[in-house]
Amino acid sequence: MASVRTVTVPGGRSFEYVAQGKGPATLLVHPGGPGLTYHYLRGLLKLAHANLQVVLFNPRGVGRSWGPKNASEYTISNMAEDVEAIRRALKIRELHLLGYSAGGFVALEYAHRHEARLTSLLLCATAGSAEEVRVANRMMVSAASPRQRARLRELTRAKAFDTPEYQKLTAEITRPFSTRFLNETPRDWSATKSSPKVYHAMMTRTGDEFTVDGTIAAWDGRKYYSKIEVPSAVVVGKYDFFLEPSMEMAERIEPAHLRVLPHSSHMEILEQPREFLGTVREFLQDVTGG
Repeated sequence: MASVRTVTVPGGRSFEYVAQGKGPATLLVHPGGPGLTYHYLRGLLKLAHANLQVVLFNPRGVGRSWGPKNASEYTISNMAEDVEAIRRALKIRELHLLGYSAGGFVALEYAHRHEARLTSLLLCATAGSAEEVRVANRMMVSAASPRQRARLRELTRAKAFDTPEYQKLTAEITRPFSTRFLNETPRDWSATKSSPKVYHAMMTRTGDEFTVDGTIAAWDGRKYYSKIEVPSAVVVGKYDFFLEPSMEMAERIEPAHLRVLPHSSHMEILEQPREFLGTVREFLQDVTGG
């Protein structure tokens, strides 16, 4: 297992990361959540070889990485600038950026701000706007049973977001779209930790799992699609709550190639690891010439 390292960027901000392989090409991976550590994405380290370095890192406020005190500083744009600072600090010249779930929001923002620094873009299990997250939330609730919806309304009115019952209920409602094919908990998922501070700051200030009122509330990266010119891949599970946003993303980003994994929901890297890694490997081989 790759050892954990630390990279320090201007301003004294430090980020913890793991790396495998040597490059010159580098696959830099931004995890989702927002607020999840990189551990559930460790399978990507298997792609590393003598000509490809794979770097997984914890974003601001996650794990032992630096984090601002003010919740308002946990934004998509700030995280995109963190990616650029890390790229510079690690002296990455051939950057292949992979964003998973909410990490895809950051990857899109980075592509908009720093496309000249980017060699390719991989958008996995993600969407292009906060509005699409809201639509996905409504879809999952509408697919729940009448009993589940009724109880969810009661708990929401009571603002019982911190209760075990609410957390269990939301997990039941989202599971068909997030971990449908996981019959047991993979080791990498067990090792993954979450930062409630980052999640609440960016996604939901109240803790309501189906409300988007954090710092991403007005974010919309769909306006960037037509401007992206680097080779891109969009990978999504057939049952992912972000299936439709991913399909639109692949259609509107002209250099993008879409891969839908048939036996996956949102955790495609854990549900179909061989197919997911094979898709990423094939894309990188095409982009880097093998």
